[in-house]
Amino acid sequence: MACLMNCFRNTETNPSIDSRERFGLGEYSYGKLADSTDKFSNANLLGEGGFGQVYKGSLNGNVVAVKKLKQLPDEQSKEGLEQEIKVVSSVSHKNLVKLFGYCIEGPNRLLVLEYVPQRSLKFHLHGNNILEWKNRMKIAIGSAKGLEYLHELCKPKIIHCDIKADNILIDDNFEPKVADFGLALFFQKSVASLTSLDQIRGTEV
Repeated sequence: MACLMNCFRNTETNPSIDSRERFGLGEYSYGKLADSTDKFSNANLLGEGGFGQVYKGSLNGNVVAVKKLKQLPDEQSKEGLEQEIKVVSSVSHKNLVKLFGYCIEGPNRLLVLEYVPQRSLKFHLHGNNILEWKNRMKIAIGSAKGLEYLHELCKPKIIHCDIKADNILIDDNFEPKVADFGLALFFQKSVASLTSLDQIRGTEV
């Protein structure tokens, strides 16, 4: 996966490309991300949640997930999202979904994320195929390690308040990837009762 991140970074340092790096990430134009998802085609729709829709896309020959965030009316949303991106860009753990880039253009807010091919834990729990015990244990342990990193080891600490099967994605080796841990303050109401923590990220329970 480091190779994939380097691919994005090396490409985006080229001034002829219509995006640039900030926070160590690629900053993409809306048009480029629209093209990468075939104009946000329903055929590429991976899912929809509280923060918006997620589409499968292709950038520089790599498969990615493009999250199209719900629109917020105020201009302050730009500064809020940039702060969230700055925090999330410093997070790195094998059991967390990686952020590769973003777009803030007019009213459009999008994130370029690691594509995790085997859908969510919810899909596997409620699908026709029964998860083998060894894979259940792998998912449980990996998810716990990802959350431990967020809650205890990264700086600033990030509290994920919306842990559910939808937000645990599964790769081809049944390694879990915790998702949607960095957008809460951008969308949710203030959580004043938790201000003693370094940072609060997640959605209200």
